[in-house]
Amino acid sequence: MSTVTPPPHDAAVPPAPPERRCPRCGSTLAPDQEWCLACGAAAETEVAEPRGWRVPIMLSGGLGLLALLGVVLLIVALASGPEKLADTTPTPTPSAAQPVPTTTPLPTTTTTPFGTATPAPGATVTPSPGATTTPAPGATASPTTSASGSFPGWTGGDGWTIIIESATSQAKAESVATAAQNGGETVGILKSDDYSNLNPGYQVVFTEKFDSKSAAQDTLSDVQKDYPDAYVRQVKA
Repeated sequence: MSTVTPPPHDAAVPPAPPERRCPRCGSTLAPDQEWCLACGAAAETEVAEPRGWRVPIMLSGGLGLLALLGVVLLIVALASGPEKLADTTPTPTPSAAQPVPTTTPLPTTTTTPFGTATPAPGATVTPSPGATTTPAPGATASPTTSASGSFPGWTGGDGWTIIIESATSQAKAESVATAAQNGGETVGILKSDDYSNLNPGYQVVFTEKFDSKSAAQDTLSDVQKDYPDAYVRQVKA
């Protein structure tokens, strides 16, 4: 049987370990306790937060979105691509040819420097034998001499008249004058070279001589029914 010798009365007693408490809730912790049983906080252990974890996640998410967008665009492109459709248009059967209507071109008119219209080339007018002209009220009678031997000319000095044609040849002037005379107009032919205010080189077909411009204008509308380009002009000797 062994005996235990008690320590000396004056032997030093080892100090008690310091009291530990939870840094979060203040609960008492055992000397070797690393986690608080009350709140679950770490007593002395430091939990290090991983660094830079958000950047890889964001990059991964961005790449995923780009890949998804590429797939969607590819599907749309394939769905809207050109399709080769069979030509289902029926071939028309030959039918009887329809007659094509023919149109006769209208006679054209040419404008001379005096602004009057002339009939189409090739048109011929046959003067009526024995046709006579009666001067309108207020008009001065003209003698039987003119630039041509068939129509009266201009006499009596200055005056006003209505010009319906300014032709470059005597034959053309007589053709227009004959047509106008057959239509009931009183006409004559003068040579523009003989008058100071007219352009030289023309055989001028005029209606009759008036004492005033207003008297000629009163008759102009009737003449323009058959000769739309007719106009009032003063003739100076």
